[in-house]
Amino acid sequence: MNALAGQVAVVTGAGRGIGAATARALADAGLNVVVAARNRDQIERQAGELAAMGHRARAVVCDVTSEASVQDLAREAAELGPVTVLVNNAGAAGSMTLARTSLEEWNRLIAVNATGAFLCTRAFLGGMLERRWGRVVNVASTAGLSGGKYLAAYSAAKHALVGFTRSAAAEVAGTGVTVNAVCPGFVDTEMTAATVDRIVAKTGRSREEALAAALASAGQTRLISAVEVAAAVLSLSTAAVTHPPNGETLVLDGRDPMTGRFAIVNPPELGAPRGWNNGMLAQPEGRTLFIAGQTARDDSGRVQPADFVTQFDRALGNVLTVLRQAGGGPGDIGRFTIYVTDMTQYRSSLTPLGEAYRRRMGMHYPAMALVEVKSLVDPRAVVEIEATAVLG
Repeated sequence: MNALAGQVAVVTGAGRGIGAATARALADAGLNVVVAARNRDQIERQAGELAAMGHRARAVVCDVTSEASVQDLAREAAELGPVTVLVNNAGAAGSMTLARTSLEEWNRLIAVNATGAFLCTRAFLGGMLERRWGRVVNVASTAGLSGGKYLAAYSAAKHALVGFTRSAAAEVAGTGVTVNAVCPGFVDTEMTAATVDRIVAKTGRSREEALAAALASAGQTRLISAVEVAAAVLSLSTAAVTHPPNGETLVLDGRDPMTGRFAIVNPPELGAPRGWNNGMLAQPEGRTLFIAGQTARDDSGRVQPADFVTQFDRALGNVLTVLRQAGGGPGDIGRFTIYVTDMTQYRSSLTPLGEAYRRRMGMHYPAMALVEVKSLVDPRAVVEIEATAVLG
């Protein structure tokens, strides 16, 4: 179940690429979204597309390097309601030798990539702390974790953003607010296309050769999609876990498992994730797997009409699909949380539910919490199952 439905998220740099994909993911998860960027046409188009899909969205022009502009953003966002999720995605890239890097270029990259996140976080953090709940996710880069040729200014800016993330997280620890970062490598966006264009212009290589060279420099074998980054952002924004990550850098480099603290688990048979990842695996020491709420959805992402027991059986099957993708089995599950929309229907189905459960789980009975809710994110779903497992 998504407890954030109807609450407000702010996404900067939301006119295109990662920001646009993140705004869509948050809206699909039930949040009202403020899409912010400098380009009015782009954000109005994104807000219009979200509204056409039935979501509540507002476009706000904002230059994150301007304190006054960020204050205006905060005021306009508050008109939709209290902001509980902030995604600092606005960024800029640059590549040149250190000797050719001007002070103007250095200051520009620091301002957009680091100062902007500081100004936005400062503007929204107070309200989150007052409500004792909030999620700040900063979109950094693998360049913020290591250096690279011709990336002195850009890498320094992203290192600053990662350091800001960790320091802010230490400050809010234990308050109900978390601050984390995602660190993608090369993503299939216009920004990466511009990088490839620069390589082509400087070297005379073909676009295919230039892209291969760029990927090789980052240790990647493929481009990461903006949707993948958005899913990682959303997992940090809405993951229903008892002890949410705080101060973490979630690495997305196109490899599986990922090299950060968490590996994303998305079995292909469940289809592309919509709004959140199916599982987050803490590694390498703990091997704790958090399985997001699973409904009876099929590989198209839809919950087909079915009775309560059939939906329960399919939802439990989806939980086990995620578990097996991570290398576990039914006996590794330590806790279930089962959300139902009708407790009376649940109780009247206990005998067939028990039979369905034993077919899937055998005689393993982990701890369980049963929660009755008014509705689930998918209005066709009547049951949703979350799980936590410890893999051997």
